[in-house]
Amino acid sequence: MTIYALSSGPGISGLAVIRISGSDCLKVLKKMTIGSLPKPRVATLKSINKINSGDIIDKGIIIWFPGPQSYTGEDMIEFHIHGSRAIIEAIQNSLSKLENFRLAEPGEFTKIAFMNGKINLLQAESIGDLIASETEIQRRQAMEIMSGHHGKKIRGVERKTFKIFVKN
Repeated sequence: MTIYALSSGPGISGLAVIRISGSDCLKVLKKMTIGSLPKPRVATLKSINKINSGDIIDKGIIIWFPGPQSYTGEDMIEFHIHGSRAIIEAIQNSLSKLENFRLAEPGEFTKIAFMNGKINLLQAESIGDLIASETEIQRRQAMEIMSGHHGKKIRGVERKTFKIFVKN
């Protein structure tokens, strides 16, 4: 299954990001763009077309992240587009027409990253904390956890505790 979602949040804005993750990412690029595929991890300006008509939806930046070197560990694409409701809906409607594509559930990209061993449970939880942070202290604390610093401390305590129980 390949999933997609508006990652930049709802509402009108100058830019929006639609993220796609799964085994059929290249299918999207081939059906929604013309010409050569973007090079991996290189921001590429391309026209983004409706799937069945070829009408141009928008011109935006496309970044392709082949797995496993992506956030989720799967093939992943980001469309950086203009943030109008019409453009976002047109792209999502085109994606919904593809077989084995569906709208992602909230937090599903992070869940896949966790399941694929790209992040640990503490880091997964801290991503939600970072997104919800309203103060500088909350932001810093979430970033510390995301960096893995707390996880290393916990693993050290776990090892010491394990050694104590093994000796006894």
